[in-house]
Amino acid sequence: MKPPALRISRPAKSFFAALSAALVLGLLSGPAAFAQPSPPAAAPAEDLADPRTAYKEIDLKKLVADAHTDIPGQRVIFAPVAVRFKAVLAAMPAPQKTDYLKKALGLMGIDKLGSINQRIGLDYGGEKALAAYIDDGAAARLDKEARPGQPLLFYAFHVYNHSRGPALVVTSFSPPSESPKSP
Repeated sequence: MKPPALRISRPAKSFFAALSAALVLGLLSGPAAFAQPSPPAAAPAEDLADPRTAYKEIDLKKLVADAHTDIPGQRVIFAPVAVRFKAVLAAMPAPQKTDYLKKALGLMGIDKLGSINQRIGLDYGGEKALAAYIDDGAAARLDKEARPGQPLLFYAFHVYNHSRGPALVVTSFSPPSESPKSP
């Protein structure tokens, strides 16, 4: 007698699809992935009315030191955290592959961060500049309003950690003494 065909409900299919994506993206790459502390969940982008209070002020040098994963190539994804920090612009916007970032955000159901196809360099006082993703609108503003070597206050989402430090998506910036401007 032939066993009945296995039927999987839509919610179960979604779960298995997410689980498969997590395995492909390296989310479940072993016990070390679970040893990383997860930052608290951030409010959705549309709830961040006043960036001066909604974005948690951080020390970027400390975040970079704390965000390294133990295994090269490993990434630890969590709900994006809205952060703001001071750094010196080390490199202007340049094209950047963002496939992994988009998969990670899609896995979490986040699509409100805008179009992201570039990166910038941030000098935070470490050994070398940190590469950060930047929203295309913010990148266009940065091209017009800033120059390398200029200290700025950046507003970003901390999306995941990897062996080179935190993956940040810069959404806005301002001179250190002002509020951010919308893209």
